[in-house]
Amino acid sequence: MGHFLEMRKITKLFGDNVVLKDIDFTADKGQVHALVGENGAGKTTLMKILAGVHTANNGEIYIDGKKVEISNPKEAQELGISMIYQETRLFPDLNVAENIFIRREPLKKGLRLIDWDKVYSETAKYLDYFGLKINARASVNTLSLGQQKFVEIIRALSRNARIIIMDEPTAALTEQETELLFKIIWDMKRLGIAIIYISHRLDEIKRIAEKVTVLRDGNLIGTYEVSEVDLHQIVKAMAGKEIEDRYPKLKIKHGKELLRVNNLSHEGRLRNISFSVREGEILGITGLSGSGRRTLAKVLFGINRPYEGEIMLNGKIFKDMNPNKAIENGLCYVTGIGTDEGLILDAPVAENITLTNLKRISRFGFLNKGEEALEVRDLIERLEIEAGEYEITNNLSGGNQKKVIFAKWLFTNAKILIIEEPTAGIDVSSKVDIYNIINELLLSGASVIMISSDLSEILGMCDRILVMCNGEVCKVFEKDEATQEKILYYASGGKGNI
Repeated sequence: MGHFLEMRKITKLFGDNVVLKDIDFTADKGQVHALVGENGAGKTTLMKILAGVHTANNGEIYIDGKKVEISNPKEAQELGISMIYQETRLFPDLNVAENIFIRREPLKKGLRLIDWDKVYSETAKYLDYFGLKINARASVNTLSLGQQKFVEIIRALSRNARIIIMDEPTAALTEQETELLFKIIWDMKRLGIAIIYISHRLDEIKRIAEKVTVLRDGNLIGTYEVSEVDLHQIVKAMAGKEIEDRYPKLKIKHGKELLRVNNLSHEGRLRNISFSVREGEILGITGLSGSGRRTLAKVLFGINRPYEGEIMLNGKIFKDMNPNKAIENGLCYVTGIGTDEGLILDAPVAENITLTNLKRISRFGFLNKGEEALEVRDLIERLEIEAGEYEITNNLSGGNQKKVIFAKWLFTNAKILIIEEPTAGIDVSSKVDIYNIINELLLSGASVIMISSDLSEILGMCDRILVMCNGEVCKVFEKDEATQEKILYYASGGKGNI
């Protein structure tokens, strides 16, 4: 039986560089076909060929058994192909309905007037169908990123899209918005739409896709039925490496206790949390959405206040915390590693690194440039950052930018780093770089609290694992006792022993 969409032997060159080589890819109505591979594997290029943004150097595309030529996005759209990009492509100053019907507004019979009643009633119908609580007249710039994504999906559907391509759709969504997106995808399957889903997040693919195709370096590695492969096989196909090679865990002797938390509670969202962290240790904190792991990080760093209980840093008890106190006492909160948050992109590397602790390189209020250069060069060498100290940060690769974020915190003499989702949205080979930086931190006498929803990362890198559920610590595992199944059992409210 033929497939609804067939891309056959697609080859694409940029200059002399072969970015796709003889790729076969199919999609069927009412199914999700996931497309995975590390950064640079060619996933987005393949889909941009389908969406008419690029033209292939070779290969053919068939829809419903008929050969089609797609040389620009308009032709793709006329064939019912719609691509929803990672970055939003809406007009922020227009409202929801205007964005959905832009450039194809329904006209009143016999008149050249736009039928606005119809624009709003049609938009409301779609919003209603998907259970979205968004006002058709709301200006797009008042919506969250997730809601904007949903407006783009409705725009595609209202153009009679039969094939919808989603590029990393959950990258900027909250967990609640992600759940809503999955519900909308189920509804779209019922409408018989073929959905192509590009993602790094393999756990999502297990949940919503029927098939998965793996690309590596522009080559097709294979297409699998999702029900018949496990994550381990997909990762191996993507990286060409075994899972064990992905987590460079070091055996590091644990030193003195750096942090102790006793009976910490916060506004009913955290209850009686107690734990400690020692020098050279990685403590993992995980849990499902709403479990309180991010709130815990924010309370420790003094963003969310006040709290009951006590936080003890280097033997000193704090009844009250704020970010300045935390940083002065060696505790820092590293967030946004998966994005370029936390960096001033148009400033040089040196400035990004020293910004958080200018006192260290100042004498009598004057910045000592020579001292700055020496300190920064030392960190650039230690973390193997491929850049000079005065290079503009924006010119660095994503992996090197992430190293600059770590250098910045090392420069503040951080002793305990709370690192949130250290590798979200990063491809598998750059993840190993991040883990090696974390090892570097531990070797320099620091300890790490890793807050992550990536269970294989937690299992691969942490010495102890705290599982949170409804604002409480519901289980603590030593590295050797934990498994993915056990963590999920307790994270979802399981009691007793398994």
